[in-house]
Amino acid sequence: MLTSFFGASKPINFAVIVLGVILFLTGYYTLSEYYELTALGILSRFMVLLLYLFSLGVLNFVVKRNTLTRRTTYIVFFFACFTLAIPQTFFNTNTILSGLFVLLALRRIISLKSEKDQKKKIFDAAFWIAIASLFFFWSLLFLVVLYFAILFYTPNEYRNWLLPFAGLFTVFILTFTFSLYYEGAAVFARNYVQLPTYDFSAYNNLRLLLPTSFIITLYLWCGFRYISQISDVSQKLKASYLLTFISSVVALFIAIILAPDRDGSELYFLFGPLAIITANYIETSTGFWFKEMMMWLALLIPFMAILWGA
Repeated sequence: MLTSFFGASKPINFAVIVLGVILFLTGYYTLSEYYELTALGILSRFMVLLLYLFSLGVLNFVVKRNTLTRRTTYIVFFFACFTLAIPQTFFNTNTILSGLFVLLALRRIISLKSEKDQKKKIFDAAFWIAIASLFFFWSLLFLVVLYFAILFYTPNEYRNWLLPFAGLFTVFILTFTFSLYYEGAAVFARNYVQLPTYDFSAYNNLRLLLPTSFIITLYLWCGFRYISQISDVSQKLKASYLLTFISSVVALFIAIILAPDRDGSELYFLFGPLAIITANYIETSTGFWFKEMMMWLALLIPFMAILWGA
């Protein structure tokens, strides 16, 4: 049973997920009509795969280091299933890169609870978010999560409220200086800011509609349960749980309101927080067969979306 196998945190569990991701994407790239098998194309897809697998590792590290769930591999399992359900995401290298830097920022944000090197962590978080925005402009909104963390952990340190601007300024001044020599500041500004689009016609295809419906339904179902559980967790973990949920709201807002592309990849920022929320539901729910059904659906949705949407 999936709940039993992934209910442990062992290297074999992580290895199975990584192998599954590699095999699925290999088949998808081979059969996809949007992808041409060339040496350069294979190399670029391989680099994207490495970035994604590194993101899996970062997410797993953040969760275990901050005790956001129990010691299981549910988080990695769901994160992989959500992403594979919308494999178009792997063609959007900028989204994968931005998502990685957002995860690195969330790692620093959630670790603020340790009260050690808090100023450095705030600066680092803003720094990573600024870098993420170079690839996906609206990832800047994750600064909202950072400011909530400052509110939770260091509300009376007024200098901490200004530190994120130092992190942003550092990235932007370096990028601006580079753009002056490379392409010009005006070109950089035009390419940097990405305006939202509201053409949802891509969702008419069952290949995209099916996994998106499943992901949103799962978010609503598990999200309400997650909110109700926040009051029951220890005071030390309460802020971390709140920050996880706030991250999911920011990610959903970006996907629905601000995304410049509408191909499913705009949901990628939601997958990390949603994997944590769903894993928490699996770990605390008592309905064994319902949990098992949820995990099998998450596993089968990527294959169903491709077969039914063909």
